[in-house]
Amino acid sequence: MTNPPPLMTLKNHLFCGYDRTVRPVLSHKEVNNVTIKLIPKILEFDEMNSKMVLHSWMTLLWTDSLLTWKPGDYDGISYIHVKSDLIWMPDFSVYNSGDMAADQNSIPLTTCLVFSSGSVSCVPSLKHVAKCATDFSKWPYDTHVCRINFGSWAHSGEEVDFHLDQKGFQMSGYTNNSVWDFKVINAYKVLKKYKCCPNDNYPMIVYEFSITRHHGILQTTYVTPAIAMMLLTLTVLWLDSRSAERMAVGSVNLVCHMLCIFDLHWQLPHNGLNTPNIILYYRDSLALAVFALILTAVLRKIQSMNIEAPYWISSTTSFILNNRAGRFLILTGEDSKRILNNEQDDNGDPPKTEDATKNSSWRHFAAISEWLSFFVVVFIYAIILISLVPSA
Repeated sequence: MTNPPPLMTLKNHLFCGYDRTVRPVLSHKEVNNVTIKLIPKILEFDEMNSKMVLHSWMTLLWTDSLLTWKPGDYDGISYIHVKSDLIWMPDFSVYNSGDMAADQNSIPLTTCLVFSSGSVSCVPSLKHVAKCATDFSKWPYDTHVCRINFGSWAHSGEEVDFHLDQKGFQMSGYTNNSVWDFKVINAYKVLKKYKCCPNDNYPMIVYEFSITRHHGILQTTYVTPAIAMMLLTLTVLWLDSRSAERMAVGSVNLVCHMLCIFDLHWQLPHNGLNTPNIILYYRDSLALAVFALILTAVLRKIQSMNIEAPYWISSTTSFILNNRAGRFLILTGEDSKRILNNEQDDNGDPPKTEDATKNSSWRHFAAISEWLSFFVVVFIYAIILISLVPSA
């Protein structure tokens, strides 16, 4: 009978009597030090459920004191490939799993390299699900922070200790997401103690991720119309309240606001604690659009009144008309002609009628109201933009 190949002889030597459920140390007090590095590959982010799914590779390095040999005794073999279900593996678990139904307390089957020195290197492909602290207040410029906490499920730090390989992650193989910009912002180790075991340390490796939305399309779809409707509301207040165009533009402006709010209702996630600023903007802008439309209707009604204006209205309009700036803003071409007619009346021509005088007072009051409301709305929009537009 021929001799078995050196590799078969080596594996029979290593795994004869080997128990993968026992920590591979020569002394019970010896610690298994495991070095890890996360290599993200693909991101899936469910914003409606505040859940991140990260597909990645993870390098795991440790020393198995029971898997050592002299290469010279086995035809110079210095390493072998071994399935992970044949050797001891650290119970590397996700503490803050976002999918309790999935098994994230074990490392999936993979092929590991075992070197003659006992060093073991495994690079399993992992799928991690984690809940995220989402904040949509700056939508569509929102950024969310997610964390994945790794650690041993059964062993304390005195038995299995985890360490980061340099910075602990590598982004060179990541495939960019078309909706989200993904970054690893931090990786660090935390030592925790629990009341049950005050003398033991439980190490935990924490990865922090930043997930930022690519806002280009949403900015064009929702932010640009918001600016356009702000200008449309100001245009309504700029136009003469007596014109039919003002009522038409004001009505269209109101309908556009309502349609955008209904669309945002279906577009925005409903799981955040803070209301998105853009919906607050549309709400406030809608209120101003309603104000502009109601003001137009009221001013049109006022200017058609034939009763004499109260003293406080006539005195106020007279005071403003005595000012050059007031005359420039309020007097129209018709008013200028009327002033010339008044001057002719002073030279002996027939005076203007009483109804014309009454209408003139109401018209001047309406013009003052138009300009005052215009500047007030401009000021309100400025406050809204300052308070709601996200800073860089």
